[in-house]
Amino acid sequence: MALPNFSDLNVLIIGDAMVDFYLFGEVNRISPEAPVPVVEISHKESRPGGAANVALNISRLGANPILLSMIGRDVTGALLLRMLKEEGIKTTHVLQNKNRITTLKTRIFDEDKQVVRFDEEDITDLNEAQETLMVKEFRKILANEQIDVIIIQDYNKGLLTKYLIKQILLYATKYEIPVVVDPKSKNFFEYQAVDLFKPNLREFCDSIGYRIHPKSLEGLRSGAEELRRKNRFKNLMVTLGPHGIFCFTRDGSSFIVPAKTIKAADVSGAGDTVVSIAALAYRKKYSLKEVAQLCNRGAAAVCKKIGVTPVTLRDLK
Repeated sequence: MALPNFSDLNVLIIGDAMVDFYLFGEVNRISPEAPVPVVEISHKESRPGGAANVALNISRLGANPILLSMIGRDVTGALLLRMLKEEGIKTTHVLQNKNRITTLKTRIFDEDKQVVRFDEEDITDLNEAQETLMVKEFRKILANEQIDVIIIQDYNKGLLTKYLIKQILLYATKYEIPVVVDPKSKNFFEYQAVDLFKPNLREFCDSIGYRIHPKSLEGLRSGAEELRRKNRFKNLMVTLGPHGIFCFTRDGSSFIVPAKTIKAADVSGAGDTVVSIAALAYRKKYSLKEVAQLCNRGAAAVCKKIGVTPVTLRDLK
């Protein structure tokens, strides 16, 4: 498969933007104060996370990202905006609100092993006034930009309310813009009739109410048929971790695209990578099998690295 060219695509990413903060060090002793390891920190690092990481992935893949989100008017929010600007990503549509808190995920590593993670966040839904601001900004983008595909990146942090989701899908239909969704449990069934729906296996199984083995094509197909009756999606991709990706197309065909076996260092951010590649390749009219093959390559590349890391076109070779 030839290396794709995504440079002509404008991608609107809507979702929960956050900061991933890392403390890297080494454990050499147990604390005398409590039976816990002492991590001697050697260096620290901050990276854009959530929907901001998707925007970064889109940029590194050569396309033009337009990020729409709402964060806090706080120190973490200022850090996120600064990091995005340093990466050349416009922050015009990243709204700041004094009544929101910018999500901060802090991970502590002992060499290449994650010791603990703690989150600072407020996951309450946007209030009516904040929803109105988001919808207004969304309409402004559609009026002023030629959008080729919309990615909805849901992390259950309160940004994507039922009303906002409905407005996004309504206007996407009106303007005939394909929509790719990486869902979470809270609003799982609000994403109706989208072009490409991309849950992971756990989310997929939770939605239908029973477990399916990742290698059971028959079980996955049956579950996909059941989910389609509820969500009416056009195409489905279920990420299966090391087992690859299950695909269920709009014409009812289904198959598993296996992933190459790798030694994964860190799987965080792999979902962001997959939805980014999937949206671009789908918009370029690659077959769903080819989309999944590209996604497997990209996910393998980022899982070999510690921390949330964006994919590049070179990783897809």
